[in-house]
Amino acid sequence: MRTNNEDVYAGGDIVVFPLFLCENSPVNIQHWQMSHQHGRIAALNMVGKVTEIQSVPFFWTTMFGKSVRYTGYAVDFDDVIVQGDIDEQKFVAYFTKENRVLAVASMNFDPIVSQAAEAMSSGQMITKSQVTSDDHKCWIASAKL
Repeated sequence: MRTNNEDVYAGGDIVVFPLFLCENSPVNIQHWQMSHQHGRIAALNMVGKVTEIQSVPFFWTTMFGKSVRYTGYAVDFDDVIVQGDIDEQKFVAYFTKENRVLAVASMNFDPIVSQAAEAMSSGQMITKSQVTSDDHKCWIASAKL
């Protein structure tokens, strides 16, 4: 990521960069997956291949046999739609603002977060209307996965 000095590049947890999911608003995402992308994008730009970052934030962890996944970017959401069973620790949560799904989190509900990341990466907007419909997985069928 080019800094305000055209000969200096930076990447990783310290970087604020434009995130295409947020209409290129400047964000700071402190996760190794994004840092990895920063390094790749900085290297391409250093050798004259002007490239913008187009990665969708994604992280996961497994603790005590439970899988937790998250994709997207939702610091400013107005609703969370939960499907599944929280008590059974098997659910998906859609973080929405107005009619747009900004991020998806899950526990033991694979592969829905990976599918959401792929849909977001391809530019597909997942809507609150889709995830609250009777066929709440209709956005998966229409995604170019």
